[in-house]
Amino acid sequence: MIALTAVAVTAPALALTVPTAAHATPHTMTAKPTAAPAGPVDALRQQFAKKGSVRISEDSRMEFAGDVGLRSRVAGTVRFGKSGPDAIDLKVTSKAGKTVNRMQVITVGGKTYLKSPLYDDMLPAGRSWVRTTGDLSSTSGTIDILQPKVLKAVLAHTTSKAPGGTIGGARTVLLRGSIKLSDLAKVSPSVAPLAKGLRNKKTISLPWKLWIGADQLPRRFQSTFSLSGGDFLGDMSVATDTRFTAWGAKVVIKAPPADLVVDEKDLTEELPVLPDFTTKIPGLASRER
Repeated sequence: MIALTAVAVTAPALALTVPTAAHATPHTMTAKPTAAPAGPVDALRQQFAKKGSVRISEDSRMEFAGDVGLRSRVAGTVRFGKSGPDAIDLKVTSKAGKTVNRMQVITVGGKTYLKSPLYDDMLPAGRSWVRTTGDLSSTSGTIDILQPKVLKAVLAHTTSKAPGGTIGGARTVLLRGSIKLSDLAKVSPSVAPLAKGLRNKKTISLPWKLWIGADQLPRRFQSTFSLSGGDFLGDMSVATDTRFTAWGAKVVIKAPPADLVVDEKDLTEELPVLPDFTTKIPGLASRER
């Protein structure tokens, strides 16, 4: 999702476009029906081909030794190109104790644009956005199922299948399973550094639940990443719960106006950022060696 690492949060520069319906006659072209998807991965790729989007709503909780250290809420839109997600427009709110941080992020055209009250005092007059680099991911969790290779790997580790009830008006099937961190790293470049940093740990698995609609598209996804840090770090876990709605909507995601943007490299101070609890655990790699 993006993962939403230290850049975590988004921006509301989203404009919906409603395509005008084409009125075909018997003598004009007729729409070619889309074949029913063979499964969730095929259904996801069909969404890419249509260049649509999906709305996400995600809650994450990070705990240390059973105490909640950080809560975050991510909401917004992921836009698709032919080969996968190509832009995001999200809002993220994080809470650590009594401290609440709100940030905004737009990733489009290979650039990430950040906006937050945390930055106000360090930006030049008249500028409100910082342009930087960052991975395009739609989730603050470790598993980004909007990546076809990741979704395929997750489904390969399905252990059970049962009725999943109704989510957002859609009847669903609930799939359950667990994937090893090392297997996930093979298909998810953003997870590879985490797996490498934990190479001396015993095998780590991430249990997950996936609710699929009749159209084979995800409606909800839950996953948990847990780590026993011993006496030095204590136990840590990150639980993520994501819901997917409005599949296929046509959206436009634009970069902020150029006259409101400043490049991160031109700032005299480093940006304060939210903790990156998905691909980096600060200091963990060095401590575990």
